[in-house]
Amino acid sequence: MNLRSAMAEVRPRILDIDLRHYEVLEYLKKMGLLDEPIIFRVEGKRVAKNFLNSREVLGKFLNINPKMIAVELAKRYEGKEKIEIKDFEELNLKRVSNLMDLPIIKYFPRDTARYVTAGIVIAKREHYNASFHRMMLLDNKRFAVRLVAPRHTYLMWREAVKDGEDLKIAVCIGVHPLFMLASATRVPFGEEFSYASKLMNGLKLFKKDYMLVPDSEIVIFGRITSETTSEGPFVDLTGTYDDIRNEPIMEIDEIYVKDDFIYYSITPGSKEHRILMGVPYEPVIYRFVSNVCNVKNVTTTIGSRNYFHAVVQIEKRTEGDAKNAILAALSANPSLKGVIVVDEDIDIFSYEDIDYAIATRFQPDKGLVIITGARGSSLDPSADETTAKWGIDATKPLKNADAFERVI
Repeated sequence: MNLRSAMAEVRPRILDIDLRHYEVLEYLKKMGLLDEPIIFRVEGKRVAKNFLNSREVLGKFLNINPKMIAVELAKRYEGKEKIEIKDFEELNLKRVSNLMDLPIIKYFPRDTARYVTAGIVIAKREHYNASFHRMMLLDNKRFAVRLVAPRHTYLMWREAVKDGEDLKIAVCIGVHPLFMLASATRVPFGEEFSYASKLMNGLKLFKKDYMLVPDSEIVIFGRITSETTSEGPFVDLTGTYDDIRNEPIMEIDEIYVKDDFIYYSITPGSKEHRILMGVPYEPVIYRFVSNVCNVKNVTTTIGSRNYFHAVVQIEKRTEGDAKNAILAALSANPSLKGVIVVDEDIDIFSYEDIDYAIATRFQPDKGLVIITGARGSSLDPSADETTAKWGIDATKPLKNADAFERVI
């Protein structure tokens, strides 16, 4: 399974155009193609987008009901891994000379530089780790890479720097969408490959020296060094500019590509960006909440960019279940800012139903939970060093639940 086999499922539109790297966003906006699966050319090279642009497409790849993704993905954690190791040469990749051979895109006028937005960084120390990191092009051999504390790649880099070493990495661009999903999911240290194999019903990895990589259109080998530089500004998930930060420099040693390779790029703030950032948290929230009550389903909300707010559906058995569910959900994802807990008769994918539950089952003096001074997301423009978080108990009271039965 790789990006090209996924094309049969996605059936992207093939556009007969060739754009400059700085023309891409305006063209997609003008043609109404920001979120449509497409392949086109940038400076003569093929570029693909939006293979994971909706919950429905993700459900199709997983062969599950798109409204039950949290429930079904939570079960995949318990599956059996099937990993096969092959020699890197079997990928039949060829060397290219430098990063300027890739159609790296500059999306927004205020972006400092061109950015790789769909690069999966595979890091190696005692364990392998695979995760997305945005990478700002510095020159033909270097990136500035955004590492978020205290996530795994950041911790591995800090350990390497402490030991006086560079962090050895490979950057994979253009992989199967389910490997993208696995790399976007928070799993225990070193288990991304295992989780990917469970999602994909088997995973082939290709070994070169110290590194393992999946079947990729582009593989870049290099090191994240102790040297840092300014990174940003960059439009991120919220559609607003993220801060300028001091981030480490990645030095590139080798670049390999397939013949007529397909460079994969994620439009910042797009539906695909939101699916990959937020939906992988849904099974994590589901599993956390299942420890405190009978959870039925979980979704992140579209309005919160599938990242800051979640709706949790429970079978309420005792008073207090909903508040425990709120606390568990907020613990599952440190970036989560708000949680609404509802009963089984509420459609968690309907804003109208959720609003109905709040209007008819929620009393602010009894059902509102506010937590101040918590660590939140650096992407939230309203937050300072810490953030306040909230939860709404929009469930029926058990003592007179019959009075809340929906007749029409």
